[in-house]
Amino acid sequence: MSQRGNVHTVVLGQRRKISYTPFSLRMLGGLADMIVGNVFFVDSGGGGADATGAGTFEQPFLTMDFAVGRCEANNGDVIFVKPGHTETIVAAGRLALDVAGITFVGLGQGRSRPLINFTTVTTADMDVDAANITLANFRISLVGVDALAAPIDVNAADFSLLGCEIECANATNQATLAVLTDANANRFWMEGCNVHGTNNAGMTAAVRLVGGAGHHIIGNDFIGAYTDGVGAIENLTTACTETFVGYNRINNLTAASTKAMVFVSTSTGQIYQNYMQILSGTAPITGAAMSWVGANYYAATIATAGTLI
Repeated sequence: MSQRGNVHTVVLGQRRKISYTPFSLRMLGGLADMIVGNVFFVDSGGGGADATGAGTFEQPFLTMDFAVGRCEANNGDVIFVKPGHTETIVAAGRLALDVAGITFVGLGQGRSRPLINFTTVTTADMDVDAANITLANFRISLVGVDALAAPIDVNAADFSLLGCEIECANATNQATLAVLTDANANRFWMEGCNVHGTNNAGMTAAVRLVGGAGHHIIGNDFIGAYTDGVGAIENLTTACTETFVGYNRINNLTAASTKAMVFVSTSTGQIYQNYMQILSGTAPITGAAMSWVGANYYAATIATAGTLI
């Protein structure tokens, strides 16, 4: 790594195409070739400052929110967040991703990855309010307060959530949703994430899509006690179009659960190669206008072979 002022050159390896499974930082191997703007570092562990002139490897910013404000729109800026960093979100909009074209890369593996922690109030959220933003390789905790309404609130196009671990529920606290998109959030892309909870009731769904076009939900693991009749992926109120849902593993832990995913009757796109555990019924997918291509499997009883639908 070399540094000139506040611009770094970081070599992450050879270019590779992002695939549906598995996701890892190696698949961002060509990131160094794509860095054309500023590079900043963030670490809450000490030795840094949220101040002009900081943000270097040696003196990182203390918060991701401050780093966003130092970026230039659609300039190819990258924010590297160091292992062990914690970004605590205690109010609505506490982390505002409102500068277009930023890429956040969490450094580290497993539980050493940086943590985004929502707490204090049910309205605490991270607002994605600018287009072309990527968040990759983070831990995200939604169990700091009960009934978080919509902690990852996506209101702009081309937001990518890649390779993250999202804890949604424990015996004490359960988020209502993990991700909420609106009609402005075209081409939302979620890939390689581990979205996990418990069998404690409280979650409605993991991902709620409200309109928009060109969404991809690819190669994720979803486990949790989702509202019966809803499932992990819910398309609510407004149809979405050209939506692709594939290679996901979904386990609905709600007793007598019947659904893994539900789409508005006029939503279009493809559902393919998903593996689903429900606990009752024979119709884990609702999506009358979706194309069910490829092999989708489900089981309605624990420890039984899957049935092709």
